[in-house]
Amino acid sequence: MNILKRILIVVTLFLLLTAIVSLFLPSKVQLKKQTVINADIQQIFKQVEDLKNWKNWSPWALKDESVYLNEAGYSSPSSGVGATFTWNSENENVGSGTLKIDGVENNRSIKTTTDLEFTQHNDVWTFTKTEDGVEVVWATKIDFGFNPVSKFFGLFLEDEIAPDYELGLERLKKYAENLPKIHQVEVTQKQIEQQWFLSIRDSVSQNEMNNIHGKLYAQINRYMDQNEIEIKGSPLVIYHFWSDTLTDIEAGIPIADSVEVVDEKIRLNKIDSGKVVTAIHYGTYERIPETYFGINEWMRKNKVVVIGPPREVYITDPSKEPNQEKWETAIYFPIK
Repeated sequence: MNILKRILIVVTLFLLLTAIVSLFLPSKVQLKKQTVINADIQQIFKQVEDLKNWKNWSPWALKDESVYLNEAGYSSPSSGVGATFTWNSENENVGSGTLKIDGVENNRSIKTTTDLEFTQHNDVWTFTKTEDGVEVVWATKIDFGFNPVSKFFGLFLEDEIAPDYELGLERLKKYAENLPKIHQVEVTQKQIEQQWFLSIRDSVSQNEMNNIHGKLYAQINRYMDQNEIEIKGSPLVIYHFWSDTLTDIEAGIPIADSVEVVDEKIRLNKIDSGKVVTAIHYGTYERIPETYFGINEWMRKNKVVVIGPPREVYITDPSKEPNQEKWETAIYFPIK
């Protein structure tokens, strides 16, 4: 009994000593790492703001890439305020948790919260243009409150996570600097002729966007085959409206002249002759926003007035050209 009492006294004294010592330990860990990236600020910003892009550079992707390839882990949309990424890894260095975007200031800052099993990180990304490129700062703050065990753990946490933050910035720098420079987009202004086409217009969610093009083209192609209507150009898409949740899309296939159409969904339509601003996007479809950014910058600098929705013309047939880097997509904006 005396032995048990002694053990109890020792344990009590240890816990009391731990609690007293913890009062003098810092309750927060703050870490800040930075690098300068020689790339367009919009491209760098999008690599962080769209959580699906983290697979390109995240330091934890080297430990378990599979968590970033799980589409079910991403919210829809995967970018902007409220976007989340949830993962569960068997790798103890990755673990499980949820990353959420709390605030976004376009091309300036991004605030995130990461909920892990025992801690919560509040991170702030800042992006600042400098003479040498874009200074990117990745800062984090972890608050342990009054938990004595967590405060002791915090003594070693900074040394443990600092290499990951440094590696993440190093990989982001390498990836972003190897992206095609969007300011190199060759934009031209020209006059186009009238073009007839058969089309289907639909409103779809972001989750449906990946499959909608092929679905609509297949319906139009079947109708054209049944009615012996000849194709006279590359397929196109007009984006009448888009948001984070919904896109008003019209998919069309060019034809030589007007024809009578008898179908519930398919309509005869035309693109009027007139002036356009246009550029060719080279490469994968998922990077088309970069070319749009280049066109928008050109139009802003040249003070042109857009009078209609943009459209894309898919010059390269993906079924015939497997190399995505060789794909060509023409983008048009009708202007005054």
